[in-house]
Amino acid sequence: MPAMLEGLRVLDLTNERGLLCGQVFADLGADVVLVEPPSGSSARSLGPFHKDERDPERSLFFWAYARGKRGVVLDLETESGRARLRELARSADFLIESEPPGRMQALGLDYASLARENPALVYVSISPFGQDGPKASYAATDLIVMASGGPMYLTGDSDRAPLRVSAPQAFHFAAAEAAVAALVAHVERERSGLGQHVDVSAQQAAGLATLFRILDTPWGQTPAERISGGVQLGKLYMRLRFETADGWVILGPGFLPSTGPFLTRLVQWLYEERLLKDERFATEDWSTYGIRGLFGQVEPEHWAPVDAALEQLFATRSNLEILREAVSRKLLVAPYLTVDDIERLDHFRERDFPRELEHGELGVSVRYPGPFARFSRSPIRYGRIAPRLGEHTAEVLSEAREARVLPVSDAKRTLPLEGVKVLDLFWVLAGPASSRVLAEYGATVVHVESTRRLDTIRTIPPYKGGVPGPENSGAVQGANAGKLCVTLDLAHPDARPVLESLVRWADVVTESFAPGVVGRMGLDYETLSAIKPDLIMISSCLMGQTGSLKNFAGFGNLAASVTGFQLFAGWPGRAPSGPAGAYTDYIAARYNAIAILAALEHRRLTGEGQYIDQSQAEAAFHFLTPELLDFSLNGRTRTRAGNDDLEMFPHGVFRAVGTDRWVAIAARGVMDWRALCDAIGRADWRDDAKLASAEARRARGEEIDTAISAWTATREAGAIEVELQAREIPAHAVLDMPGCYADAQLRARGHFVDLPHPLHATVTVEASRSRLSHTPARIPERALTFGCDNQHVLAKLLGLSDDAIAALQAKGVLA
Repeated sequence: MPAMLEGLRVLDLTNERGLLCGQVFADLGADVVLVEPPSGSSARSLGPFHKDERDPERSLFFWAYARGKRGVVLDLETESGRARLRELARSADFLIESEPPGRMQALGLDYASLARENPALVYVSISPFGQDGPKASYAATDLIVMASGGPMYLTGDSDRAPLRVSAPQAFHFAAAEAAVAALVAHVERERSGLGQHVDVSAQQAAGLATLFRILDTPWGQTPAERISGGVQLGKLYMRLRFETADGWVILGPGFLPSTGPFLTRLVQWLYEERLLKDERFATEDWSTYGIRGLFGQVEPEHWAPVDAALEQLFATRSNLEILREAVSRKLLVAPYLTVDDIERLDHFRERDFPRELEHGELGVSVRYPGPFARFSRSPIRYGRIAPRLGEHTAEVLSEAREARVLPVSDAKRTLPLEGVKVLDLFWVLAGPASSRVLAEYGATVVHVESTRRLDTIRTIPPYKGGVPGPENSGAVQGANAGKLCVTLDLAHPDARPVLESLVRWADVVTESFAPGVVGRMGLDYETLSAIKPDLIMISSCLMGQTGSLKNFAGFGNLAASVTGFQLFAGWPGRAPSGPAGAYTDYIAARYNAIAILAALEHRRLTGEGQYIDQSQAEAAFHFLTPELLDFSLNGRTRTRAGNDDLEMFPHGVFRAVGTDRWVAIAARGVMDWRALCDAIGRADWRDDAKLASAEARRARGEEIDTAISAWTATREAGAIEVELQAREIPAHAVLDMPGCYADAQLRARGHFVDLPHPLHATVTVEASRSRLSHTPARIPERALTFGCDNQHVLAKLLGLSDDAIAALQAKGVLA
């Protein structure tokens, strides 16, 4: 069976800011040609390294994200090198680049120049802040992007500086976003014959990791604060993180309308262990506990006995023992697993997830994370390791490859996914955020929910005016804007004919129930594909549809725990403190969209539908691949390191004037260091040859950080940002949620969109996180309310009469 993107060629000109995008295309079967300068990609200089040898051929970061590609060397500083690239671009389908905005134009290799010779080229630009706007030319690193996008402010302990994840993440978010947008542009090219420019801002991509709290200000919500290890519910601080016999464990939000039964079962366990004696908790309505807490109806001392009992329960148990109990008892509980713990789990081996690739020249076999999704008809296959520098130059340049000449349609321009029909049974975030992308680019997405089984995302802030309520949530609007919203009680017997009609109508069915649920409901792929033979169906859950941990329940904060992410944010000597929110949801959302778009391409080529098993954990591992390789090859388990960096120093977050105001500053090399010394008035350091290397500066780290802190402490964060950026030093104020909403760059990029709402006049959502030059994402026409599109969907899409619809309403089917 051919791979989904077999026959397509990708020119990958990215460095560490975009390599993951090309790796996604390689996984999907495209011929990805990595173009490097004679000195090699800067990604080759990033650690960790195999056996700690700082050899560009041993960078585990490069191995992680150059896997599956062929490598060529071209010197784009010379006319002959540029001519070679133009020649390759004439027959390429995609070009991905991560140069500073304006650089490719200066070389004559920008989209406009290359599109003149290859109008079908999809040209993808990944940059920290996008190709335009007042901050487009800002110097930036992972630290700077996370500071500007909002996630950093929310991560860490309230008494210390905000934190990034110690394993850089910002440009992985951007690269995955770019892969989604490039696949959308590919759909458009196959329809119209024309390529286009895809502009991806890492700041906007990373903003999803605020879980829509970036909208606090326009929704009138008290701004989110940085709270580690628990949640504030009115007067009540509910601790969610506890020590175990060998680490830590975290609780999921078991105090919401959709999750109360999970906390009920946890409390029952406390009674079984005789750790809880107060009988009032046996009859507590945990499903309303969180809402009552927010309204001040729960006193702090009420939770205290449960907190004490949980502390006792977990203190004597190991992480893996707790994980087994969480699965067997169906609890929202997850231990913070190390990479070592993860390696010892049977689950991923049972799913054949780790993939061994031979690095013959080094005599080692390397275990890589396996497929980000499992496709029943067109599975991802691994085979090629990262290329040695220039390994395939002669091979690629000698190939005679004909350009794909596509007929250019003169039909009226529409959106790329117009005509694609999606029955969306996703809920919460990882699923709905992906189907929202499909809606943005033209798909008709019918989102099904029920007032009788409330989607958890309707209980998540920001709330309109700060008042909780299922119709007051900004998160549900952010995840589902642009869709058609219907209410359908799937447990009602008369809902079945309606659902089957929707399946016949749909091209794609999405669902994110616990494994086995759709089977018990008679909605499994085998059943639905009998109704619609070319159906594409995706099931997205934490651990996948098979394996001993398939029934592990929870949200992205729990998946972040069992995949190791929770241990990559925090301060040495303190408990782990992040990353904030449902972290792996933000990753899985991109991979869900990629999987659906890839399956649609397979169906276009073959006429076949297929089933996709998408494990949130397995997708998320791709954002930690260098760390997994480090353990596999070097036996090292890296962990939280504050805001330190393996390569850069100084590199941190420093206090500025004001309450909880901070600025992120990074020195990429000696030039940044000298410019920073000039800024803070330390000419003696600037001219000290002994401080020329990051290692030497790190050895005097406390002294240097103290001096920078003294300088920033008397200045406003935004002013520091402007002053240092004028010297081309990576710096940015750490934006809180109101700061993000006011940010000049996000404003210039049109990131916030106001929509009419029948109950609240106007509400605000975020726009698309990527820009397509010819077919930009459509702006939603209005906000959603329960069942607001019932009549339209049932009458116009399914052809039901008014009487039939009224009968369904009377029976309670449409609830």
